[in-house]
Amino acid sequence: MGKKETKDKKPAQFKKIYELLSKYTQVIIVGLANVGSKQVQDIRRILAKKNALLVIGKNTLFKKVLSTRVQDLPDTHEYYEELKKFGNAIRELDSLKNQVAGKVGFIFTDTPVFDLKPIIEENKVETPARVGAIAPIDVVIPPGPTGMDPASIQFFHALQIPTKIEKGQIQITKDFVVLKSGQKVGQSQAVLLQKLGKKPFLYGMEVLSCYDNGSILNKQQVSVNLNDIVTKFQQNVQNISAISLQNGWINEASAPYVLANAFKDLAAIGLQSGFIFDQIKQSNAPVTAAPVAAKVEQKPVAPQAPAKVEEPEEDVDMGGLFD
Repeated sequence: MGKKETKDKKPAQFKKIYELLSKYTQVIIVGLANVGSKQVQDIRRILAKKNALLVIGKNTLFKKVLSTRVQDLPDTHEYYEELKKFGNAIRELDSLKNQVAGKVGFIFTDTPVFDLKPIIEENKVETPARVGAIAPIDVVIPPGPTGMDPASIQFFHALQIPTKIEKGQIQITKDFVVLKSGQKVGQSQAVLLQKLGKKPFLYGMEVLSCYDNGSILNKQQVSVNLNDIVTKFQQNVQNISAISLQNGWINEASAPYVLANAFKDLAAIGLQSGFIFDQIKQSNAPVTAAPVAAKVEQKPVAPQAPAKVEEPEEDVDMGGLFD
């Protein structure tokens, strides 16, 4: 019964994916490794509010739809009547084929990937370390009580974990590295972390790449912060402007400053000379008349009496005062 239901759904799924590929010019590819069904439903609801639709299906079906959409639809196609309304082939979609690999999902949206990426990746769930899983991070147990009674001490000794008995329970005495990033989880490691009640891994959807109107943005490119790019671009333009002004170079970066400085010089001359042209008035610069030298009243100068010439004292040798 289950196989028959799946078979019956395939035509509808094929047509829906064909329609979405015709409607949207952006498709975000997300990794679904270790993502549970509840997480998928949660992120679907969140994305729906952002006008984004998450599609998860078999890669073989998705590739089949892609192969059909990049070519002109023949009138002999089984779904020709339903699909012909979507127009001519979209050959740019051929670049999306290589992204359909592994456990992935596809988000159809017109919202920029840079805006959606934080929303997609913030929904993470703590997960136990399962046997066979690859550790995405280092897992280290810090020193401290384990809450386990001394009867389990042999288990810790078998794993060469430094311990002691204190206050009736096993206590780890120093940091113990359980797993290294990239290491496969073994049976004993999974049991140890389970006994300690540890859920060391955080799993959620991860944006792997993005198809954008024929171009593929890789993982590094979709992780770029656009605000940082704009800030750095503005800083570089300012640096170019400063260097150009210093060397007298006229270019697109320095021209606005050259014109502004020239206008300031003309405005200063106009204000000083009283020649007020329209641009000064439009700039709301304070309009004042050029300063005029104050008229100095010439008063008759009263004759001055000749200066009295003092006669020099005669230097008379009178000897010492007490001589």
